Amino acid sequence: MNTVIIDRNVMVDMRDGISLASDIYRPSVEGKYPVLVHRIPYNKSMMHYIGSQMLNPIIGVENDYVVIIQDCRGCFASEGVMTPYTQEADDGYDTIEWAAQQPWSNGRVGIYGSSYMGITCLQATLAAPPHLQAAMSYLTGSNLYDGWVYSGGALELGFNMGYTQGKAGQAIQRLDLDDENKSRLMEELKTSGSNRAQLSEYLPLNDAPILRERELLPYWHEYLEHNEYDDYWKRMDIVARIEEVKAPIMQIAAWYDQFLKGHLDLNTALKHHSNPTIRDNHRFIIGPWDHNSYEGHRLTWAGERNFGPKALSGVMAVSDLVIQWFDYWLKDKNSSLMESPRVRYFMMGDTNEWLQTTTWPPTSKEKILYLDSNGSANTRHGDGKLSHSAPGKLSQSDTYIYDPKYPVPTVGGRTFSLAAGGSGVQDQSEVEERADILVYTSEKLEKQIKIAGNILVKLWISSDGEDTDFTGKLVDVEPNGYCAVIADGIIRARYRNSFEKPEFLVPDQPTYLEVDLWDVAYTFKKGHRIRLEVSSSSFPRFSRNANSRIQPEFAKEEDLRPATQTIYHDNSHLSQLVLPEVE
Repeated sequence: MNTVIIDRNVMVDMRDGISLASDIYRPSVEGKYPVLVHRIPYNKSMMHYIGSQMLNPIIGVENDYVVIIQDCRGCFASEGVMTPYTQEADDGYDTIEWAAQQPWSNGRVGIYGSSYMGITCLQATLAAPPHLQAAMSYLTGSNLYDGWVYSGGALELGFNMGYTQGKAGQAIQRLDLDDENKSRLMEELKTSGSNRAQLSEYLPLNDAPILRERELLPYWHEYLEHNEYDDYWKRMDIVARIEEVKAPIMQIAAWYDQFLKGHLDLNTALKHHSNPTIRDNHRFIIGPWDHNSYEGHRLTWAGERNFGPKALSGVMAVSDLVIQWFDYWLKDKNSSLMESPRVRYFMMGDTNEWLQTTTWPPTSKEKILYLDSNGSANTRHGDGKLSHSAPGKLSQSDTYIYDPKYPVPTVGGRTFSLAAGGSGVQDQSEVEERADILVYTSEKLEKQIKIAGNILVKLWISSDGEDTDFTGKLVDVEPNGYCAVIADGIIRARYRNSFEKPEFLVPDQPTYLEVDLWDVAYTFKKGHRIRLEVSSSSFPRFSRNANSRIQPEFAKEEDLRPATQTIYHDNSHLSQLVLPEVE
């Protein structure tokens, strides 16, 4: 094919009368073709951007597809005002059904997207338009409460604050404001944007510069007001409403992506879908990347770790998979993708290789490491240890002071935020010098240990506050002293039993809770040590807990109080690190 026809700024009418601008890439040869839809809030016409993520639309046309790139509502050439996430189901439905009726369409439509565009993809899938036959999502979210806006009940502050602030300028131009108010808001936006790290420190969060403007950014206030998993979140939760999904889904996730949990939860839901076409044909790929890889940056890296040429990410790795997936569902063509096992995952740590399995997670056995010390596990120089044997008698507990005015900084891990410590693999040795971090370390491994699946920290805790947070971080201690973060997580204590019904702590009463470090596939080499860090903050990735009943996001500086935190590990309070060991 020598010629691609591009129809610019075709306006597609939505059910409420708003029109969305679309660029349509199609073959010059007349005919009816399957259609791929990509909906984007970052300017549909920036080819260097849209072509760098999953599929260059021209490549799509060369493979006999019509490709529609559409500005989301309230963005660039489209009409309306953007309300992130909540608008995407209806707008996706209407766009797909419009595409199916066009003269160049054969009525078979697919949708794909990464990051926010992955939200537009999955929300359209949840809306279940009749002509949607398949979807493909990449580094995105499914339950927008747990694993996107909140994680473990704690606000994903850095990402959500930065992203919301970044959309403010667009909203200022869209709203019906007089010149004086526009100028005032633009100046406030300019000032707030000069140092986002300082913005994250502002208290209370609902009164931060530019973000305080409810008319401008109503959804920021909605996020804070819906800090529990309620109907606001349930209506957008594809995991909870999985039976409403009528099209097969392929997912591509990453071990160091902040949004990994959404893919893990959706994978579990798809495995139990009542429709065998969806249940038995979904595909799941998990690579060793951080979130930035989808934009084409550092394609084999996560933080300071290069996983080698096998780990290639971005459009060079994904484009062919997009074509194979949609060829199968929209053209009835088989491919190596569909002939292979459903799951392909990257085993990090030793040979750095891709493995295949019929399901995620693969079969494993629990490897339990017990937390123990002589009462001084504070810092990496303390006496905290991970033991294969449970404490046989009463053992001393460990205590630290968590002061929200001086939170533990975010250093690497699954973060896509304002964190100065970067994302992905970062050395934890410096932050482990802090006395408000408990450090438990195994003996040198006599043989390698491979894990693949969910990492869980089971803790017996107490606090002198009625609410607080507990964090966990799995670390590989290398012989040269480098401490590589492998997985991390948090739990807000009031949500330890339910994200829907908070239960406050009884001060100083031993209480059981679990910190989910999500899933990973990793090989701890012989001679290395396994380490667990336990603390109560990771800032600015997560909002700071004030250690009281006040919702942390509404806390003022005078509401912040230090909390005395205790981790128990005696024979009646077994605190454990649970690893999924595989052959």
